[in-house]
Amino acid sequence: MAAAVSWMSESVQEILQIYGLTLTTFLVLGAAFLLAYSLLKRPRNLPPYPAGRVPVLGHLLALGRAPHLKLTAWRRQYGDVFTVRMGMEDVVVLNGYTAVKDALVDRSELFASRPPNYLFDAMVDSGKNIIVARWGSGFRQRKKFATAALKNLGMKVGRGSIEEKIREEANCLRNRVRWNQG
Repeated sequence: MAAAVSWMSESVQEILQIYGLTLTTFLVLGAAFLLAYSLLKRPRNLPPYPAGRVPVLGHLLALGRAPHLKLTAWRRQYGDVFTVRMGMEDVVVLNGYTAVKDALVDRSELFASRPPNYLFDAMVDSGKNIIVARWGSGFRQRKKFATAALKNLGMKVGRGSIEEKIREEANCLRNRVRWNQG
């Protein structure tokens, strides 16, 4: 056993010397390869990918100037549910009434949450925030509280609401933007 290990270490050293590498360089390259492999490997539980994915950009180059046409072509080839790589993120594309209904109506609890946004989560504590909070009991409690507070402050639906004032302010803002552009 010791002879085999000694033989292997001598062989590795000879190979490294032939290519002009040190053991440190070899270990750094190996670690970089393993890191790249772990970042770029495809999760097993996703629908099929279209071919032509670039490691960092994903399918962004393949989508081109008319992404809706490319997505339609991929629908004919891969079916109503497939995965597209947008940069470093995997995006599951749903096509057709039955696939969308199944996801958004029949399995709404699975699709109710927002996707993780690591940069935004680092800047804002999403545990106390209603805007980027994940779906769950905490989100429902905060939403119920916010709705009740807004109703108490005059945000009513129907008669007596401030909807007309909001529309008027939106029109003023739109006119101001037009005036500044022209």
